[in-house]
Amino acid sequence: MSQIGAHVSIAGGLENAPKNAIEIGCEFFQFFSKSPRGGKSKEITTEIAANFVTECEQLGFKSWKSNIIHSAYFINLASTNNRIFYGSVSSLQQELEVASLLKVPFVVTHIGSAKDFEGKDSRKLAKKQVEKGLTKILRGYTGRSQLLLEIAAGSGNIMGDTIDEIAYFTDRFPQLGFCMDTCHSFVAGYDLRSKKQVRSFFTKMDEKIGIEKLKVIHLNDALTEFNSKVDRHDHLGQGKIGATGLAEVIKIATKKNIPLIIETKHVKIVSDIEFAKEARDSC
Repeated sequence: MSQIGAHVSIAGGLENAPKNAIEIGCEFFQFFSKSPRGGKSKEITTEIAANFVTECEQLGFKSWKSNIIHSAYFINLASTNNRIFYGSVSSLQQELEVASLLKVPFVVTHIGSAKDFEGKDSRKLAKKQVEKGLTKILRGYTGRSQLLLEIAAGSGNIMGDTIDEIAYFTDRFPQLGFCMDTCHSFVAGYDLRSKKQVRSFFTKMDEKIGIEKLKVIHLNDALTEFNSKVDRHDHLGQGKIGATGLAEVIKIATKKNIPLIIETKHVKIVSDIEFAKEARDSC
């Protein structure tokens, strides 16, 4: 059975995340290990890590099974700016090490943007830059946590907005996993409004990437239209995807035991979690 949860705050300290998660009904939770916008971050000491793990276990969040770290927003592995490129590589290396220390199974990240490349071969060159970055991140890494590439919404020259492009990287780096986002997929051009369309998406994803590499699903409705390339999350069943499509995603995730993370505004997050649990429990 799928675990259902949400992205939660670490305000006041990393060890507050499990408490924040349990208060809104999470069975699984996602968090930032540091400020998502960059800047100097507080060091996560062995004491802080131990407190986090203890708090998780006491509240029923099992080590290596119940949470995920989301990387910072500035990540761009396709950048030709050395400060951004090497900063992205270093940040993801650190996130993987922190995740291993916190006994978190996954770190999810966006790939970045190909905006620095121009001409007919721009995408090809951008992919090579991303490969260079992933090679640096994964070379010598011996931790247990896994890096997941998240599908993007497709605005601008963003990378990773198609199943094929995600597959390009997961084929070359077998240690990578995949994170589906329902809103991103929908606004990137994958229709998820009906049961048939949802099943078609999962079939194509399985053929190209492999269902076994799908480790987490971000469960969000979409505020903007199909294929709009605009990433705006809406509450479950209230957006352009709608309840039918999202319920089918939940059904498939439940069969495959894939955890679901909701990333909507906290004003209605409890009702979103309840929506997802009701859909799951009715399968």
